[in-house]
Amino acid sequence: MDFTNIPLFNAMQQKMKYHSARQAELALNVSNVDTPNYRARDIKAPDFAAMMASNRSAGAMVRTNPMHMPPGMGKNGALNKSIERANTYEINPIGNNVVIEEEMMKVAENQSEYQKVLGIYKKSLEMFKIALGKGGGA
Repeated sequence: MDFTNIPLFNAMQQKMKYHSARQAELALNVSNVDTPNYRARDIKAPDFAAMMASNRSAGAMVRTNPMHMPPGMGKNGALNKSIERANTYEINPIGNNVVIEEEMMKVAENQSEYQKVLGIYKKSLEMFKIALGKGGGA
């Protein structure tokens, strides 16, 4: 079965791709911490809410019971759009605006978000396998 045709799985895959690309960009910032005139960069976050809304308009997400949570309650373009970060707090004497502590916090947050989406993705696949009678339990 091809899970990429299911909008929820497609959205999770796109979010994981975004976090992978962002991790590479943050690592590049850390590696250039002493490069003169280097400007910290980041990846523009895709509009996941719009992605889910477009899926909903295609009939993919429908609220079947008024007691269910409405679609689109989560937060969060194009993927892999590298942008110069404008909100850095300091520029050192060589013109570099990378703050190692700030970058490491962003790396940790990004890694945590990736792991969260990956966990949901794995559990969803396990539920499909159980539903199809192919195991999947621990």
